[in-house]
Amino acid sequence: MADDGFVFTDNLVNISNQLWAITAMVGAALCSIVLVLIGIVAMDPVSRPHLDRVSFRILVWALLANTVFGIVNAVSAKFTGPTWACGFTIFLLQFTLEMSSFLLFSIALNLQLVVIHQINGQKMEKFYIFGSIIISLCLTVPPYAAKQYGWNPLAQDCWYSSENRKERLAWQIGTQLFWTLLTVAGEFSTALAVIVYIVRHQLRNRKYLMTGTGSSMRLRSSSAVAVNNRVVDATVYRSVIFRIVIYPVVSAVINLTSVACVIHITQEDGVHNWTGYSVLLVSDFVYGGRAVLYALLAVTDPGLVRAVRAFIQSKKQDLSVQVELSTIHQNSGASMDRVDGAPAKYPGTSHSPTDYEDLKIRPRPDIEEGPRKHDDLQDLESAGVDATGNGGHIWLQEDMLRRREEMLARDRDRQGFKKQI
Repeated sequence: MADDGFVFTDNLVNISNQLWAITAMVGAALCSIVLVLIGIVAMDPVSRPHLDRVSFRILVWALLANTVFGIVNAVSAKFTGPTWACGFTIFLLQFTLEMSSFLLFSIALNLQLVVIHQINGQKMEKFYIFGSIIISLCLTVPPYAAKQYGWNPLAQDCWYSSENRKERLAWQIGTQLFWTLLTVAGEFSTALAVIVYIVRHQLRNRKYLMTGTGSSMRLRSSSAVAVNNRVVDATVYRSVIFRIVIYPVVSAVINLTSVACVIHITQEDGVHNWTGYSVLLVSDFVYGGRAVLYALLAVTDPGLVRAVRAFIQSKKQDLSVQVELSTIHQNSGASMDRVDGAPAKYPGTSHSPTDYEDLKIRPRPDIEEGPRKHDDLQDLESAGVDATGNGGHIWLQEDMLRRREEMLARDRDRQGFKKQI
């Protein structure tokens, strides 16, 4: 039922379309800027390793999809009637929308597979990307072929075009709403599973540390750490993991809001009152502005922030080296001046290089050199050193070497784990 005095005029339609177009253009521009920034940083060998993470590369694909999504959103908002271009832009809009949703779901799914099930995320990366593309095509090609994308007379914009409400709702549920809600459920469940898993094992390890004293405490803590190496890795990088969880959670909130708006407008069979118009404006803002939010999430990613800092620092060092080399080159003429074959004097001083020979530190003659240490463990063994004498040093060296190798191996494992999440 329409509110008293409400008329869905052309002016209200223009306001809705302009809100959709402006937010979409801003989102597309921000995504493009972030992608250019990522490309610049990724070409530098110093900063590139900071971006070597599966979730970040998936996010880059999502940024590409949202860039196209923002562009076609801005274009579709300019149509004022049914045309073939109207239907094609909605096809691209729906394809990039679905692709973005499945990519963000893949980030949450990858976290669960890597952290909980110990599956290699780098091997799964291609399945996430190509799987998202294939599923999105399967969902968007049939309605486009059936000419379900086009001018929507109810909302006065390009969307699902069927004038039959039941038919239009069936196509929306089957090709968009159901799958969007499915990714939302998947994002929430997988993100929650990872968080609960990490917190539960942190509390369990803390319980081991709180029981026992001395060597017993060390034994218990070592046993707790040895339960699952992935738990230790996840604990070390828990701040990164919690930051990654933000992506699917934000995506889920956006998708839930957009789905609720679409369902309301469809059930009301158009915009007939100010409440419906307010819902339409929220829908326009969410659909157009989602690219803005994804761009902001990407530019604040810890890996990208560290990569940018490393890039700036490396350029500062390169500039400093160039300035020093230029200064040396400019002073080389004066320092190479010779008189009658005599060696050149140092610039700015009255001393020659031979004058600095007396400044060198020489060993005192009254101090004798101590006995030489054996070069390696084989020399010590051949010397017949027993376990009660210098043999203790051998054992200590072996133990330190073993511990160092274990630490290096753990560092390699943790870096490999970080690349997979």
